[in-house]
Amino acid sequence: MGQTEGGHVGVFAEGLFAPGEEGSAERRLFLAATAALSLVLMAGTEMNSHVFPLFDPIFTFARDISVTAHAVSLLVLGVVAYAYAKVLTPRSFAGLSFAFLIAGAVGLSASLVAASPLLLTLSASVCAIGRAGASLLVCLALVLLPFRAQVLAICAAYLLQSAGQLITPFIPSLVSLGFFQLFPLFALLLVVRPGAEVMGRACAHEAPRDLSVVRPASFVAPFSTLFVCLFLFQAAFGFALRFGEVDGASPFMNLNWLFVIALSTLALKGGKWFSMDGAVSFAALAVVGGFLLVLSGNPFYDSGAVVLLNGGNSLFSMVSRMVLVAIAARNVAGSVTVLAWGLGVTSLGSLVGAAAAMLCNHSAQANYQLHFVLPALFLIVFVAYMFFVMRNFSFSGAVAEVEPLTLAPSAAAQQESFQEKCLSIGQRFGLSPREQEVFAMLARGRDRAYIEADLVVSKNTAKAHVKHVYAKLGIHSHQELLDLVEKG
Repeated sequence: MGQTEGGHVGVFAEGLFAPGEEGSAERRLFLAATAALSLVLMAGTEMNSHVFPLFDPIFTFARDISVTAHAVSLLVLGVVAYAYAKVLTPRSFAGLSFAFLIAGAVGLSASLVAASPLLLTLSASVCAIGRAGASLLVCLALVLLPFRAQVLAICAAYLLQSAGQLITPFIPSLVSLGFFQLFPLFALLLVVRPGAEVMGRACAHEAPRDLSVVRPASFVAPFSTLFVCLFLFQAAFGFALRFGEVDGASPFMNLNWLFVIALSTLALKGGKWFSMDGAVSFAALAVVGGFLLVLSGNPFYDSGAVVLLNGGNSLFSMVSRMVLVAIAARNVAGSVTVLAWGLGVTSLGSLVGAAAAMLCNHSAQANYQLHFVLPALFLIVFVAYMFFVMRNFSFSGAVAEVEPLTLAPSAAAQQESFQEKCLSIGQRFGLSPREQEVFAMLARGRDRAYIEADLVVSKNTAKAHVKHVYAKLGIHSHQELLDLVEKG
């Protein structure tokens, strides 16, 4: 993990991957994680552009309920990982994610054919929970990459998503529905092993709630400036998504590829050219500009407002994912918590912003002035937060301030390692199975009386076993035996 200083990422001057076999593994993971993240992002594109409009003739609020399910599932997962980490098992989590995606896909197809509002709502929500699991595992897989590789993988994934957005308008709705259902499944298949590996490491130890008591600097507080900022920016995106909709889709949404290319180019150049804080500042300007165009009252500017809001969101979405993954890499014990909470907060922000935009769209019918009131309130809150709270906040600093936490092996891992060490020594010195048992007990500090009782043998037999073990190991005291085990 590289260091950050002054908003710049210093590791960009270094090689992207480690040399040798380790580098080959990192390259394979880089390609898999990039492809998986792009599939998750493109599933979101298909959802907003084609799938959600299919809901409107049946039950338009099904999409808002499904977004709520997505946000709540991630937030609940973040809380569970924070307080009860050992409840989560990687294999079960991955299996449930697959099951939810498959069940949701089948139910969603059936609900659209049957035009059933209840089935549509349930299946869309189940599918949303499965997508939440896929998104989390993709981000966890990115944690295993060096920082520069993380940044470039995220940029590449967003570039692929932007390319997909250019052709999405020409794809039939039913084909888009298939993409929406299949992309998260393929993403899971690509990263399930590395993602589950990180989750296993995170959940094999004490919960972050307990670890943060003695190492508070290694964890990010749930209501920190970082997460509040994620919420506000995503609320702006949710507003852009639903404000000025035309037949269920916002116009000119695919122009955000210009912003993505700009940030990706700077990230590729690296060094002084790339600044996470600079990208966030530009994103904030785009959001403010978008809201000002909304407040102008000129319908011609509405499309420009959506372009700015979506472009600003794309920049911020890229940076926020970089920050979350980087923080998770510095403290694997809190990786599930920070990623689940961060992704959940952004999803919740999108929901709140969408609700505000719907109020704007409907308010113009009753009172045209209200069409400007809500955007003005949004802008005031956003600017006030940026000016008063974000003024002294740095995203690169937020990463650097997280103290790396090296986890000691868990009790189970230590026990397994100890047993393997004893077995290896016993095989090396030719101990019999019974002598191996006696040796393991002696290595744990047991005396002859304990061995006699545990093996249900006489005192003389126990004494003979100990004598044979000492003779084969070439030692004369218990301390020498302990030294031998320690050296392995």
